[in-house]
Amino acid sequence: MKVKDILKILFVSLALIYCVQVKAQNAGIIPSYNYSQITEHPRLLLVKGEENALKASIQRNPEFKIVDTYIRQVADQLLSEKPLVFKKDGKRLLAVSRKALTRLYYLSYSYRISKDIKYLNRAETELNAICDFESWNPSHFLDVGEMCMAVSLAYDWLYSDLKESTKKNVRKAILEKAFAPSYVKEDAWFLERNNNWNSVCNAGLVYGALAILEDEKEQSVAIIERALKSNVLPLQAYAPDGNYPEGPGYWNYGTSFQVMLFAALESAFGSDKGLSKAPGFMASAHYMAFSSGPSGNYFNYYDCGREITSCSSMFWFANKLNDPSLIFPEIALINNGVYTRADQSDIERILPNVLIFGRDLTLSKVKLPSKQIFTGHGITPVAIVRTNWESGAGKFLGIKGGSAADGHAHMDQGTFVYDVGRLRWAMDFGMQSYITMESKGVDLWNMAQNSQRWDIFRYNNLNHNTLSINNQRHNVSGRAEIIEAFENKNELGAKLDLKSVLNFNDELKTATRKASIIDDSYLKIEDFVETNAKPVDLRWNMVTPALAQIVDKNTIKLSQQGKTMFLKFNADVPFKLVIRPSENPSQYKCEFGDYKYGDYNQQNKGTVMLGFDSKIPANKAARFTVTLVEGKPDMLLKKNTIILDAPDPNTASYGSNVFYDVSPIGVSSTGELYPIETPDWNIYGHVDVKNLFDKVFKFRIDAKRITAAGIVNTGIDRSLNGQLGVRGGESTGIDKNEGYLLSLDLRDLATSVTIELTKIGFTYLDASESCTLVNRQNPGKMMVFTGNDSKKIEEVKITSVHKRQFVDVSSLGISFKGGSDNPEFLSFFNTGDKGNFRVSGFEFIVK
Repeated sequence: MKVKDILKILFVSLALIYCVQVKAQNAGIIPSYNYSQITEHPRLLLVKGEENALKASIQRNPEFKIVDTYIRQVADQLLSEKPLVFKKDGKRLLAVSRKALTRLYYLSYSYRISKDIKYLNRAETELNAICDFESWNPSHFLDVGEMCMAVSLAYDWLYSDLKESTKKNVRKAILEKAFAPSYVKEDAWFLERNNNWNSVCNAGLVYGALAILEDEKEQSVAIIERALKSNVLPLQAYAPDGNYPEGPGYWNYGTSFQVMLFAALESAFGSDKGLSKAPGFMASAHYMAFSSGPSGNYFNYYDCGREITSCSSMFWFANKLNDPSLIFPEIALINNGVYTRADQSDIERILPNVLIFGRDLTLSKVKLPSKQIFTGHGITPVAIVRTNWESGAGKFLGIKGGSAADGHAHMDQGTFVYDVGRLRWAMDFGMQSYITMESKGVDLWNMAQNSQRWDIFRYNNLNHNTLSINNQRHNVSGRAEIIEAFENKNELGAKLDLKSVLNFNDELKTATRKASIIDDSYLKIEDFVETNAKPVDLRWNMVTPALAQIVDKNTIKLSQQGKTMFLKFNADVPFKLVIRPSENPSQYKCEFGDYKYGDYNQQNKGTVMLGFDSKIPANKAARFTVTLVEGKPDMLLKKNTIILDAPDPNTASYGSNVFYDVSPIGVSSTGELYPIETPDWNIYGHVDVKNLFDKVFKFRIDAKRITAAGIVNTGIDRSLNGQLGVRGGESTGIDKNEGYLLSLDLRDLATSVTIELTKIGFTYLDASESCTLVNRQNPGKMMVFTGNDSKKIEEVKITSVHKRQFVDVSSLGISFKGGSDNPEFLSFFNTGDKGNFRVSGFEFIVK
């Protein structure tokens, strides 16, 4: 028998089983809705006629105009791209499903707003290509959920103008590639789980059911009724206070799809049947508002990335709760470009939700939140403090409990993070990409006490900001609870019980940790540990991105970006301060046994761990107190001098197809400079020119190569310490006929402000090499710098522990007024016969 015949028999068998299960599903049920009264197409999220309110909102809110423009620009770019193809990455098709949702949502949105047929035609091409896939990969059902949502949105929004053949193709694909496999128990295990899979997969299936209900009523009703029962499970995880067990990253994922599910049921039937009233669900918006600090980083416990992302669901919550303050942080993120950029999590695929859910809001009237602490109990208890909601201001503390046995958990019970202003001092490594471990055969999802999961450097307790005893793992059967919260004028924080997490053999009578911000001035960590019949070795650990130095037996000094922090340690038993390496895990011994960490572990460049070791005698109650107090800044630059320094370690954009980079640089209301995105440059300096306060300017670099055909694009290279090179030549440095064009966008600045480029840092440029620099707005001004031209080299002391050698380029007369855009104002190219060099930074003077 031929393979195609076997597959045909299997499909027919699956179809028969599916029909039987659908009939059983519908037998005897009392419908939750009057399905004959479903709203006409379009019925998902934005019903017919609501485009006018959305357009008015875009005109009323400049931030929404930014989002609308971005969506249409992406849609225009999609017009020339080929349709997606079926291509799995390991066991996942998820990347393709997410691209499908981005494409179909953006194209459908653009068509509904503009009625330009080019978007309709491109969406229809994509629809047919996706529906012709061999499957939507039901063995990893998230892929099905997102794909089904993608095609359903486009089908519904474009319904009146789609070809009948396309609509038939979509209905067939939804039935065969989404509905049918959702009745296969091995694939549809999500129906009985309380995590984000349930939210995402049920949402996608319900979108399919709502889209094709009038044509496939029996199957669609079965999907909806089943989802209404199944979807209760993930909603239980929000109880009682709204904190999400899997952390803010997964809140954004799971909750976004929950919100889309509720919003679609409301738009189609007028009600979500009370699902959104589940205990803690609506309160979870407050949890999410607190989840990131002024540093721009999440409290990234468990499998959560550190960098904050867009959160379109907050606009739904703000509207439903009549609390616009919830979106105060989101407005800043829109203005800073976070909403309008591609993100590793692909969260921008649901960006149109911002405009749909926020269409009744007036963003100019939004006020700051007033609460300073969020405390949530439940599965993963957390307490989060934020003393000031102004952008980049105040102090931020997050501390958590929970259990390592929970979904996506780490052995991080008792961990904390701490921000002061835009800098994070106590950090969490956060998640490592799953595929980097799965591809190496790591037993990643086994949560048992002695599983390989806990040998992962970022996952075990030894490398989190918590306590460990006797070099042993945390007890996965233990659970840390918040036993007290503190919210008064002098103290904001919480106290946790860690005893069951640390104990295996009744080693401890008591183990508690209290973390609190005192008088809006400093962080205080108090640990109380009482032993039983045997002495205990205690390890106190904290991860930091700062430079750490032991000053004396009780003090560690931290330094980063010109700021300092002092950790003061005190205890009533002896202890020894330690600094532990964390950058290259595969080189380190794991203290759980006599072996090194596996080479599958991700590097943690630019980090170090610190703390102390102590032996607590038997039957002894020991108290440990650690305070984190700000020191004096050690910035040595003069006022109004700005240094853009190579980020060491490299956090910058680079790649063979990355031809340019734009770095938005913000100026705070007090004159502090900061990167708005993940830094392509470390930014040092402070300005006192008030017309610069609360403004943004943009620095752009374009990598170029001179060829017989002219100047062409080439890839940006960055060394491990972040210094600029060029891809594609004899080396990854800047080789002969390679170089950069610089641009400076000052349109947001007042015309009274002047910014001058005064210095450039060249490294590895010896006496036989040369670089030609040209003022392209005044080509008569140029200079040739060689490695033996020492008179032009100046040493600039940036901080007390950091200095750079720069070349004085002020003779080129590169100076610009605010209000101007200055594309390609300077070129510098390697014009020597041999050798290569790199660029380490730039100096600007503000006047």
